[in-house]
Amino acid sequence: MSSSADRRGNLRITERRNSRSAALDTKSTLEILRIINREDARVAGAVRKVIPAIARAVDMAVAALAKGGRLVYLGAGTSGRLGVLDAAECIPTFGTEQVVPVMAGAPDSMFRPSEISEDDPALGERDLRRIKLCRGDVLVGISASGRTPYVIGGLRYARRLRVPTVLLTANPRAEASTLAMVTIAPVPGPEVIAGSTRMKAGTAQKLVLNMISTATMVRLGRVFSNLMIEVQLRNAKLRKRAESILVESTGATPAQARRALEESGMSLPVSMLMLAKGVDHGKAAALLKRGSSTSEVLRRALKER
Repeated sequence: MSSSADRRGNLRITERRNSRSAALDTKSTLEILRIINREDARVAGAVRKVIPAIARAVDMAVAALAKGGRLVYLGAGTSGRLGVLDAAECIPTFGTEQVVPVMAGAPDSMFRPSEISEDDPALGERDLRRIKLCRGDVLVGISASGRTPYVIGGLRYARRLRVPTVLLTANPRAEASTLAMVTIAPVPGPEVIAGSTRMKAGTAQKLVLNMISTATMVRLGRVFSNLMIEVQLRNAKLRKRAESILVESTGATPAQARRALEESGMSLPVSMLMLAKGVDHGKAAALLKRGSSTSEVLRRALKER
């Protein structure tokens, strides 16, 4: 990385000062909030421009997860926390643990800063070795600047293993992009507070991670229409939602829906098949296992009614 490139701002977009938020400390509360809101409005447009790159990453993830591989997020600081959040939410939403977060300095760094751990590329490799990263996985390195040593070390290790790699960054010319098969670089512009990438860059990362995991799970058949068919029914609210889905999709009564859920062991796909085809728990579970995906089996069963 050359110092002249840094001075031109080509590689340091996330560090530049934002003229639209100059003299922020002289503004009223309402003015500060309006400035932040106007800047936040730029994020969705920046993400829209990189949808083709996001689609390539999704296709890579679908191919890997369909064969039993994993979607691995690697990051430090805010970027790492966003990866942890997205991966954790895939468990109850889609009923899968194939999305795996790896964060510098975790678990302590999830709650307190641990900047030193992100400066060592060897730690990125070490943490990926710990989860046994392999060629059947996909690695998404998350770094707003695109130059975090921890992420670069992980991407470099993945390349040696021939693991498909993706970089999610806010800098299109990021150093780490040379290590990625796909670079996703939404550019929402300089932050309201220079260098505070927990703001627009972090919001862009959150949107992209949502898109990657959600689209991947839809493609893998873990969503039926726009319903969380694989949702884990661990509380009363979710069980009530499952009953409503069953009533709406199969025409069952609320009582029939509750009974099917109980007999299925609180499996929404199994209970839907039980009601749609008039079969018991065992037969419905066998049908799901034989199908190419949950959504494909359910769609066919409901169409044949």
